[in-house]
Amino acid sequence: EMENRMNRLMRACCDLGDRNPIISVHDQGAGGNGNVLKEIVEPAGAVYDIRKVYVGDSTLSVLEIWGAEYQENNALLIRPSDEKLFQEIADRENCPIRILGEVTGDGKVVVHDSQNGSTPVDLPLELVLGKMPQKTFVD
Repeated sequence: EMENRMNRLMRACCDLGDRNPIISVHDQGAGGNGNVLKEIVEPAGAVYDIRKVYVGDSTLSVLEIWGAEYQENNALLIRPSDEKLFQEIADRENCPIRILGEVTGDGKVVVHDSQNGSTPVDLPLELVLGKMPQKTFVD
């Protein structure tokens, strides 16, 4: 059922043509939030509040939330000016959404924990995703 709701939301946005509020979509697979939320904003960077992620257990640690893999979950980029429109469509389709953060343009992924004021992740994206040293395998 949740996948159908999400598909209806995506379809409704696509049907808007040039007014589609979605800039980019990234399905969440292996690596969970820690993977998808870095990749969707590369190379621009973003800041996120980890406590805005829907969780069923409020005792989960930042690491557990950041690394958790979810079914029928996508990351989307939408323009701040389209947030209201997107929320209205999501409400109509009974599809829960969360605005987790914003694109910063500083080339870093920063994760804040609004529960305790800490910043557990503050990394340059080029080192995390792009310019990692190549591993050499020898037979």
